Amino acid sequence: MVGTASRPAARTAVRATGRAEVRPAARAGRPGHRPGARGLRAVAALAGAAMMFVPAACGSSGSDGNGGTGGAVDGNPVASQSTSTGGERSTPAWGFARFTDATAKTGAAMVVPAAASAGSWRSATSAQRDEQVRVVHQTTGSYRVTFPGLAVPDGRGIALVTALDPAGAAVAGTGVTAPVVSCHVVRWGAAGRAEQVDLTCRDAAGAAADSAFTALFTHVPQEPAGAGTPSPSAGSATASTAASTGSAPSSPAASGTALPVTGAGSYAYLRLDDASAPTARPADAYSVSGPGTIEVRRVGAGHYTIDLIGPAFAKNGNNLQVNAIGDGPVGCNALGRVVGTDRQSVFVGCARGSTQVDSPFVLLYTSGHALIPLAQDAASFGHAFTGVTRQGGPTQQAPIGPPVNAWGWYSANSTGATNQVRRLAVGRYEVSFPGIARTPDLVAVTPYGEPTARCSASDFAGGDGSTPSAPAGTATGTPAGTATVTVRCVDAAGHPADSFASVAYTTAAGPTG
Repeated sequence: MVGTASRPAARTAVRATGRAEVRPAARAGRPGHRPGARGLRAVAALAGAAMMFVPAACGSSGSDGNGGTGGAVDGNPVASQSTSTGGERSTPAWGFARFTDATAKTGAAMVVPAAASAGSWRSATSAQRDEQVRVVHQTTGSYRVTFPGLAVPDGRGIALVTALDPAGAAVAGTGVTAPVVSCHVVRWGAAGRAEQVDLTCRDAAGAAADSAFTALFTHVPQEPAGAGTPSPSAGSATASTAASTGSAPSSPAASGTALPVTGAGSYAYLRLDDASAPTARPADAYSVSGPGTIEVRRVGAGHYTIDLIGPAFAKNGNNLQVNAIGDGPVGCNALGRVVGTDRQSVFVGCARGSTQVDSPFVLLYTSGHALIPLAQDAASFGHAFTGVTRQGGPTQQAPIGPPVNAWGWYSANSTGATNQVRRLAVGRYEVSFPGIARTPDLVAVTPYGEPTARCSASDFAGGDGSTPSAPAGTATGTPAGTATVTVRCVDAAGHPADSFASVAYTTAAGPTG
C-alpha cells in the first residue's frame, strides 16, 4: 500500500446537527447518517483570498473489498512502494494526462504527447521540465502512468482517473453500442523522482477491459514546523487563523500548518484506507486544523459520510470526484450532500455490481476551483452537476431535448459564462462549458446519487465525437470555444440508465520552449 509510515491514533469524530439537505430527492442514500473510518489521509482548502491545505496521514490497512491495495501487478514492482529519492516537498505537486491508445502493446512504455499532459514539473525552475508522461499497458484493463518529477514521500496526495469513450461511442442516434467502461485507481507512489499511478478499467460486469482514460495526481504539502507565518501582504493567511474574522495570523503550531496557496474557491481531498472502521478523524498534523477539519463515518456496508468542517464548506456548491482504491471490480460514487451551519457533509457509496460493499476510496472536493491545487496554474476551468431543480423543488433529470442552464449552486466557469446541461437520451448527457476549451485539458466525471451506476466520458468542442475539445490555435493562447463533455451511464447490468453526475473540466498552460 502506498504510504507505509505509521498512522497516528485515530480520534472519535464529533459531529454537529442542523444541516440543510442538498441532494437528489430519491437517490441520495440515507441523509441522517454520518459514517467514518480510520486510516484517513486528508487535505483541505478554504475559500477566500487564500486557500489553506494540510496533507493527510499516511497509512495502510491491509486487505479490502476491492482486491486489496498492496502487492505486485503482474510481477512488476508496485507503484505503492514509494521509493522516492527526494525529500519532503515544500510546494504543491500535480500532473494530469490523457491517454487514448487503449490497446497499446502490453509492456511497452508509451509517451503521452506534451499537448495531452501538464504538470508542475514543467515549471521554469524544474530540472525535469522537458520530460514526458509515460504509460505502460500492463495487461487487459491495467495501466501504469508515470509522472516525471512529481515524487512525493510516503505515498501522500491522491490520484483520480476517468474512463474515456472511444470516438463516436457517445453519439446519440448512431446505433453505437460500445459498452461503458469505468476506471479507478489501484495504487500510487514515488519511484525515484517520478510519481507512478496504477489503475484498472472494467466493464459493468466487473471484467477487465481496455479503455482510454484521463489521470490526475495532486498533492499539497504541509508547511514545516517553525517555518514562520507568511506575510499577510502576500494575500494569504495561516491555516490556524483563516476561519476567524479579522484576526491576525498566528505562528504555526509545532506540528506544522497548512501551506498557504492563493486563489479563489475551495479545494479539499481525502484518502480513506480502512473502509470498515466505524468512525475516526486523523491527527491534527494530517487533517484540516484551524479553518476546518475532515471527519469520516461508516454508516453501513459501502456507505460513508465525510464531514468537511469549516465556514468555507458550510455553503451550497461543490464538485465531487470519487474513485475506489484497489484492483478489484468495486466502484465508488458520490451519493449526496448536506449543508449545515458549520460544515458540508458529503455521502459516498461503494458497490460491486448491485451489492454495496466496503472499499477504500479517494474524494476530491472543489467549489469554484480547478481540479489542480494552484489556481494560477489553471488556464481555465469549469464544473457542473447534471441534475436540475426548479423553484426549490427536488433534484430532477434534465428533460430530453434542448440544453438547459446548469444548476447555479454547483456550476462554475472561469470566464463567468453559464454552463449548460443537455440530456440526449436515457443515460446520455452533454455538459457544455463556454469559453474555456483548449489543450492540454483534463476531464473528470463521477456518478452521483446511488452507488451502482458507472459512467464514462468524452470531451469534444462540438459534442459530436469528431472535433477535439480545443479549437485550433488555442493550445498556447487564450482559452476560447466551448468544451462539451459527453457522459454515458449504465446500471449494474450494463444497461443505459439515468444517473446524475459531477463533471469537471480543467486546462493548463501547454509546453513552451
